[in-house]
Amino acid sequence: MRTRSATRDVTDPAGAVATLSASTHQGWQDVEYFVNQTNLFLKTELGGIQNQFTFSVEYSDLDVTNGVYDITNTGATNCILPGRARPGDPPPAPSAGYCLTDANGSVVSNINSLLGRDISRGNTDSKYSVETLSLAVMDVIDINDKLALHLGIRVDDYDYSNDVLGWGATEPTNWSYSDTLWNGHVGAVYKLNESGNIYLNYSTATNINGGESDVGASCGYGGLCGSVEIVEDSEPEKVENIELGTKWNIMNEKLLATAAIFQITKSDIMESENGFDYAANGFLNSGEHKIDGIEVSLVGNLNEQLSIMFGASIMNAKIKDSNDEDNVGKTLPNFADKSAFLQLRYQLTDKFSFGGSASYASEVFTGQPDSAANEDLGVPSYTVFDLFANYAFTEKTNVRLNIGNVTDKEYYFTAYRSGAFTYLGDARNAQLSVSYEF
Repeated sequence: MRTRSATRDVTDPAGAVATLSASTHQGWQDVEYFVNQTNLFLKTELGGIQNQFTFSVEYSDLDVTNGVYDITNTGATNCILPGRARPGDPPPAPSAGYCLTDANGSVVSNINSLLGRDISRGNTDSKYSVETLSLAVMDVIDINDKLALHLGIRVDDYDYSNDVLGWGATEPTNWSYSDTLWNGHVGAVYKLNESGNIYLNYSTATNINGGESDVGASCGYGGLCGSVEIVEDSEPEKVENIELGTKWNIMNEKLLATAAIFQITKSDIMESENGFDYAANGFLNSGEHKIDGIEVSLVGNLNEQLSIMFGASIMNAKIKDSNDEDNVGKTLPNFADKSAFLQLRYQLTDKFSFGGSASYASEVFTGQPDSAANEDLGVPSYTVFDLFANYAFTEKTNVRLNIGNVTDKEYYFTAYRSGAFTYLGDARNAQLSVSYEF
């Protein structure tokens, strides 16, 4: 399989043809995770009304050790690249580097051996741990044969710890705190007829300060925000979701059609200080984002041979509040307003089926995850086509062929926050798999 794994450098200091430069974004992780969930289902009648309870007890213990690799490049450099510095520090002078394309945009002849890298496992830079005990109860109440209510509540009690070796530090700093989080859900489903219903849901969720296990004390990337002394004073980021939708079983219940409008509001967001995205410096609970959208889907069989899977959404994201007033009203970074997916599958014989799919995403702009998008930098929309075929030799043995990006389109998922490089999607690729069911 051939993939495009390089990042495209769009900051050529000479202002000439943009070049592809080799980057060194890397790291290792050791993850230990234990979880146990016990559920109890109880169906009973209370006050003449049918209730279906689900009780849940969950314990989880997650430990993540992060580190970096020690990398030495032994190959000869072939270009000059701008230097990078810690935010707030003066930028270093341009230095010798490695470019995968020359000044004319052509791929260099020794691309496979250009860097001559010597790689070994390096030091630990953070040790993340969170232990959580969760209790939840959900009740489905059948008011009558048309109306059902859904009520639920969940409580999470956790202990958090993170030892972070900051930029240039020789000793790790420990952040540790504990808290109890409450969230809930309420909804109603009304049966219109034998084929369709409408529903309305409201639910909440929370994200703790420092919930991303691989970014340490980088406030702008979902890591710890605030000094050790004030982290305990921060509130968790809160999420509220409201959804109104409808579901229909059509064509003799062979096809499911759904449509919904929704609003997601995220408040009390941690925001980094401008220019200190990789540091713990930041504003506690100062941001608010809101996303409004509509989505539709169609899944099932169009006839005895042809099946479909379709989904599409249109969304609008806005920053409602921020420590930087200039951000208010802008969209979010790396956010596609429109997206769609369509897959068709045709069962030609009892043994052989084939089909294809198309995926579309609208343009996105660069920026920090906690801040406003830079609408001057981004990547264009794209549509990618895939093909597949499946042959069942027996009831237990089948062969499947997948061809991704069949037109070999060059496209980009997104770009780095500064616009310095972009992330290329996979080139045309093929996968052949054989499965056997015991």
